[in-house]
Amino acid sequence: MRKLLYVTPLLAVFHGVTVQARGPADAGEPADGREVPELLVTAEAMPGYKADAATVAGKVPLAPREVPNSLSVLTRQQMDDQELVTMSDALRQITGVTVIANDTTNDQVMARGYSLGAMYDGVPSYAGLTAVQQFDLAMYERVEVLRGPAGVLQGSGEPGGVVNMVRKRPGAAFALSGTLAAGSWNNYRSEVDVTGPLNADRSLRGRLVVSGQDREYFQDRTHTGKWLVFGTLEYDLQPATTLALSASIQNDNTTAPSSGLPLYTDGRLIDADRSTNVYPDWVNYHIRTEEVSASIEHRFDNRWVARAALNHRSQHSDSKDAWPGSGVDPLTGTFSRFNRSQSESDYDRDGLDLYLNGPFALLGRSHNLMLGFNVDRRKSASKSGSAPAVPNVLFGQPDSVPEASIRYTSGSETVTSQHGPYGQLRASLADPLTLVLGGRTTTFRTRSRNVSPSVPTDWSTGNARADNHFTPYGGLLLDVSRDVTLYGSYADIFVPQTQKKADGSVIDPRTGRQYELGAKGDFLDGRLGATLALFTLRDRNRAYRDPDYPASSTPYYLASGEIESRGWEAELTGSPLRGLDLTAGYTRLMTRYVKDRSLEGKAYSIQTPSHQFKLWADYRFSEDSLPGFSLGGGVQANSGSESSRGNRAVQGQGGYAVFNARAAFRLDRHFTVGVLVNNVFDRKYYASVGTSTAYNFYGEPRNVMLTLRGSY
Repeated sequence: MRKLLYVTPLLAVFHGVTVQARGPADAGEPADGREVPELLVTAEAMPGYKADAATVAGKVPLAPREVPNSLSVLTRQQMDDQELVTMSDALRQITGVTVIANDTTNDQVMARGYSLGAMYDGVPSYAGLTAVQQFDLAMYERVEVLRGPAGVLQGSGEPGGVVNMVRKRPGAAFALSGTLAAGSWNNYRSEVDVTGPLNADRSLRGRLVVSGQDREYFQDRTHTGKWLVFGTLEYDLQPATTLALSASIQNDNTTAPSSGLPLYTDGRLIDADRSTNVYPDWVNYHIRTEEVSASIEHRFDNRWVARAALNHRSQHSDSKDAWPGSGVDPLTGTFSRFNRSQSESDYDRDGLDLYLNGPFALLGRSHNLMLGFNVDRRKSASKSGSAPAVPNVLFGQPDSVPEASIRYTSGSETVTSQHGPYGQLRASLADPLTLVLGGRTTTFRTRSRNVSPSVPTDWSTGNARADNHFTPYGGLLLDVSRDVTLYGSYADIFVPQTQKKADGSVIDPRTGRQYELGAKGDFLDGRLGATLALFTLRDRNRAYRDPDYPASSTPYYLASGEIESRGWEAELTGSPLRGLDLTAGYTRLMTRYVKDRSLEGKAYSIQTPSHQFKLWADYRFSEDSLPGFSLGGGVQANSGSESSRGNRAVQGQGGYAVFNARAAFRLDRHFTVGVLVNNVFDRKYYASVGTSTAYNFYGEPRNVMLTLRGSY
């Protein structure tokens, strides 16, 4: 009965007329410093796997060749072909990105050895991917990833890069689509997507997306029920001015979620069944996420564009949790203790972004200027409590950990904010040469206090702060032919720190500085895109214990630690043959401590593989050969990774490759049925290796998903 609640909404769609929602594309054609075309709004999504434009690097649509940095775009078609439904699913397909599981519902996302930041339709969100539940992919048209520091548009953050999640927009023509899917481990899913004009002159347009999923997992007893509702309106106040509103709500409820397997206390991996779940049935996570956004855009006659966007997201979560307090004793097969807790948290985030963008003429050439200002504020509040730990719990017997009645004993609130102006200039120096210069100044603040049931305190201003911190950016693009562009760039970002020096002052912020050289090309009349990039990133000013005060009871620090991340990436995306869509990417990554008292010379980001290869291709047969059929397949291959460093036990996972395959058949002009098989050869491997108590996750065993899509 529970599963029917998620599947029933689409049964009516398939008994009537069903349609394919051709997601509207974003405003505009690619623009560069030499010529900036008008921004146009269309009602078509980007076809195929190759995106002609992305907004992650400059607010307005730019062709990938016009961006002197590595970027990748996951299109709606690839999401559908690979049956990707979560943001983690999507980011696993992106070149150079590593997804590391925290538990069944939450992941870490990293590139170039560091976590990625987040933007929602270009509005930055501080720590937006960290411990925050993301919306279902059903509401997004595409996912854009810029690798490397993105401080000019993002403000403070880690130097791994930024993810821009682009929501679906209303179309100017009526369209409706539906999906029903069923797969391994009682995985059931449904979606409906309807869009079109709401008045006679099509000045008012709307879109509604609803999805539901009820599923179990390969781990025993874990279950998730999830639903999403997303709606958006666009209204042309006048031909050149558009107001957009959207709202979304998502509910996630997971019972017996797994945070992975522990290790033996001697550091060895436990050779357990992949279905093993060491967490009790009563463990549960409930997360409710709501978001509203508004934007207004005006397109001037001189091709300048002014846009203001506001975004508010709130999230409430409550959980009852239990987790091992130790590894497993190899002699007795027991945990020394099992911890128990209960918590509630509320997260509110507000973002405002204003910008003005357009062309101007100087010295007989056309250039482009963007000026903007954004504000980002995040407030989090939590309360928690714990019960006495349960001693001597036998591995494989989670039911021996009883549920406890837990009273909240502590509470806290934290507010983090940053704001500042930014700008970017694209100057056409000559017909083949474009200079890109950017900069931003950021003011960063954080404060916190204890609240009930803790003893309440006044707000305390944290040490992590910055006043008008300047972040520069520079890039150069050289078109060496009609098809190939060479580029070089410098990018910067910073992270305020809290540690103090011996004189009582706070150490300087960390800075992530990257130099990148590369080449980008468009071939076969633009159907195939290729990128090659070499990068060196230095994470400087890391907190380093002051050696002049080794015996001090109060630790003092210097901002002198340093980490290096370097490597190269290659990506190929597009349609090299008629009917064939593909994306392939290879990453070589090396990270090491350059300056550190105890870890100098050792690897830094040990959970990210040093070699990573990703491939997915889909071929649609012609009407003359096998009409209606398509076949797809791919592989994800990683070199080994580790779970520890230094003097602690090191546990590694060897390299592995996982193959996936898909077949689909178009029943008629409205319906397509497809079957996807993940891990075709049922490779047993660890997707990530973690600590002695948790986060050692097996990859999914072979599984199957059958999908019916309707379109009109």
